[in-house]
Amino acid sequence: MKAIRELLNRRWILKRRDPELYFEIKDQVKVFGEFFKEKLGYALIINPIMVKLEKLPGKAQPWMGIGHFETQVSYVFFCLLLMFLEDREPEEQFILSQITDYIKAQPTEGEAVDWTVYQQRRALIKVLEFCKEEGLIVISDGDDSAFVSSEGSVEVLYENTGASKYFVRRFPFDITQVNSIKTFEQVDWQSDDAERGIIRRYRVYRRLLIEPVVYQQGSEDQDFLYIKNMRSVLAHDFDHYLEADLQVHKNCAMLIFHDGNLVSESLPNRKNSSDIVLQCAREIRLAVTNGTFERQSADRIHLSKGAWAEFLDAVRAKYGAGWSKGYRELSTTNYRSEINAIMMQYGMIEIDDRYKDVFILPAAAKMVGDYPESYWESTETTSNPSIESDMSDEIA
Repeated sequence: MKAIRELLNRRWILKRRDPELYFEIKDQVKVFGEFFKEKLGYALIINPIMVKLEKLPGKAQPWMGIGHFETQVSYVFFCLLLMFLEDREPEEQFILSQITDYIKAQPTEGEAVDWTVYQQRRALIKVLEFCKEEGLIVISDGDDSAFVSSEGSVEVLYENTGASKYFVRRFPFDITQVNSIKTFEQVDWQSDDAERGIIRRYRVYRRLLIEPVVYQQGSEDQDFLYIKNMRSVLAHDFDHYLEADLQVHKNCAMLIFHDGNLVSESLPNRKNSSDIVLQCAREIRLAVTNGTFERQSADRIHLSKGAWAEFLDAVRAKYGAGWSKGYRELSTTNYRSEINAIMMQYGMIEIDDRYKDVFILPAAAKMVGDYPESYWESTETTSNPSIESDMSDEIA
């Protein structure tokens, strides 16, 4: 169980960083290897550098990306850095100026690379930080953080680990003509009739494993029909290999992990933002109960962006005194933006910026959180209270 969880939670397990886990997983591959191969269609890469589970989503979602990156420029710099590392051997060393010169020399569309621009230097440092965290490179000497302040103030010595060659997936088709996520998915999942059932199985298992909640998209949604028809098989597999419960409702399905067996980025977690989201969910459930919010088709609730903003502000006014200092002092705009991003990531709301609409989705009523009674009984609080959460088997 530990080996599977680590493979799912990490991009890879590097031998140089965690040799004990590396060999433990190698020894247990026969136990869980068939699950990844037959049910998810995932490849397990094992070589002298790492063990990596090639995790692919069943369906692209807006929150799937590198959270460390703030702009599109960061992704451009990252791809160029991968190209830079491609020609270097493991343990080969290089310096920061070699990276900056290489990136600047590459042809780019739009704004030219100019290291006198603060935003571009910051974007590169974000990329380098990510590469160090993921183990693509290590610093042998120096500190690259000063590069943010001045492009000529620092020189740093790096070492290539060799892991960069395994970061990008090897595509079985030419991606140069693909110009949208929708087209990419169509090409990636294309198959003949004989393979269609296998492809659907891969996609459904991946979606349930990676997405917080899988919603039914109409009565003819083939993925959701598969979940309903194969519910017992799916439930057995996820319970046996992940100790997770498959819960299927009228309009959605999701995995609920047992305490201590969570995969990363789960809800609830130890972050104060998780507490706030659970408090929002509690107020949503109360608003449905008292008739303030009306459920529409597919158990969705439709609000204007203005009404939703007022709702978030009301949650802050009611619960905010118990939040951490950072959230108590956060500006209204940043508070709304952060909670919206988290709730969208976990499939609790959808926001249509074009028509300025917000749709509250069934998962928003799956879990709720509140302060203990002692908090409400006191008129003042001097510490952050714990959140008591409740999970319901009923979807609002």
